Amino acid sequence: MHQIKRFCLSLLLGMLSVLGLAGVLLASETSQEYQLKAAFLINFAKFITWPEETFPPGRQEFVLCVAGEDPFGSTLDFARNKTIANRPIRVELVDSIARAFGCHLLFVSRSEQGRLNQLQAGPGKDAVVTVSDIEGFVQAGGMIEFITRNDRLAFLISHTAMKRRALQASASLLGLAVAVE
Repeated sequence: MHQIKRFCLSLLLGMLSVLGLAGVLLASETSQEYQLKAAFLINFAKFITWPEETFPPGRQEFVLCVAGEDPFGSTLDFARNKTIANRPIRVELVDSIARAFGCHLLFVSRSEQGRLNQLQAGPGKDAVVTVSDIEGFVQAGGMIEFITRNDRLAFLISHTAMKRRALQASASLLGLAVAVE
């Protein structure tokens, strides 16, 4: 199973390279940046294990949330036809981190920068993977932070923050991170 996940992640990154989306970010191409980040969000979820109690009987959807102003626009619409661990994905927009209960993966938009202290009080108590492109997000208690390194999209992971919430990132995902805390 581990080899299959590694192969799928490698295949995704290879396809992104072939399509010219491998992370070259130009300031004027924000939509391309968020298309790539959306693809990463879905693939992050495929390489993370949630505690069994996160999906009790009757709750079969995987909920991907965006807190604050939505930088993705219609980009996440493609996720509605995808599954994570055989669970259909439901995309929800929430107006703040504090209202992000019931999410499995939460993207925190830059509009929430002044409210990062809510990470610990809000969904931080649940098994919610928090992701953002806010600088210093991991240091503020977030789990995955998008960064730009050598004009390419990369990410940092706080494995410590994930373990506190009983979340487990695969070795393949941890190996692709620029830094692991």
